[in-house]
Amino acid sequence: MRILFVFFAISISLAACTPTINHVEVTPSAPASTATQTICQPSEIQKSENSFPEIQGTMNSEGEMWALLFFDEAHANEDLKIVWRITGTGLPFIAQAQHQDGAIVLPIWGPEFHVSSTWERPGEEWGTGFNFPEPGCWTITVTSGETQGEIILDVLNP
Repeated sequence: MRILFVFFAISISLAACTPTINHVEVTPSAPASTATQTICQPSEIQKSENSFPEIQGTMNSEGEMWALLFFDEAHANEDLKIVWRITGTGLPFIAQAQHQDGAIVLPIWGPEFHVSSTWERPGEEWGTGFNFPEPGCWTITVTSGETQGEIILDVLNP
């Protein structure tokens, strides 16, 4: 019996010497953030006096720039005509588009200088054609000499 008592005494002593396990309550963390797709904020489209859609460009310099669209919606893989009016003088006239992922496209035709027109906006008039290879947000930058402006188009799936 004495052995049994010694056994219990040792067991109790060992149990008292072992560290107690603290239960840590885990609170659920906030869900991991996921990348959100940026939403295209295209330039405001207005109706011109000749009933075509037009956009007043955002200027990166002094001057004024307008785009006359020969389409109601821009779709990828379609030929799209845009006529430009931009103030300032000097060459060259340059137009290029950049996709939200960084891809750059040049006009598929033009720029073509227009000698006369019924579209009444300030500056010289130039025509271009674009074909955007993929949908998404495209920024078209137009430069004439030292004058530069841009528009943003939301190009849709074909």
